Amino acid sequence: MSSMPNTFDDLQVDDCLSLSRSISAADVALFAELCGDDNPLHMDDAFAAGTAFGRRVVHGMFSAALISAVHTRLTGPGFVYVGQNLSFKGPVHIGDTLSVEVWVAEKKAAKQVLVCESRVVNQNGVSVVEGRSALKALGAVSLDA
Repeated sequence: MSSMPNTFDDLQVDDCLSLSRSISAADVALFAELCGDDNPLHMDDAFAAGTAFGRRVVHGMFSAALISAVHTRLTGPGFVYVGQNLSFKGPVHIGDTLSVEVWVAEKKAAKQVLVCESRVVNQNGVSVVEGRSALKALGAVSLDA
């Protein structure tokens, strides 16, 4: 939507936003450096080749971070995460192009909480991450979801 803060009332059920991103080896290296997760499944071609995946797998939380980016664009800076559940459905590999979609599924007016659904699919239309999150309007008094 915009970089201006949205209010709870600005957003409606079924409001939706998406983005696409191709994942490079440089992205994976930077993510590993930032978060400290240097699992060889993500970083070492030879190690990953010997696993059931057959090649390096992008960190699952990289996909989760893309979901967070879409949340921020959908709501603007007027909201904060108060909860998230994710299910990792399949691997993401270097070179994959991910499409990330987030939509408002429910509004809890009493607590000023948006419940959002999210889905990440690869270039073949295969769902690799699905989730549900709660975002609270910053103007609300308590961070309890």
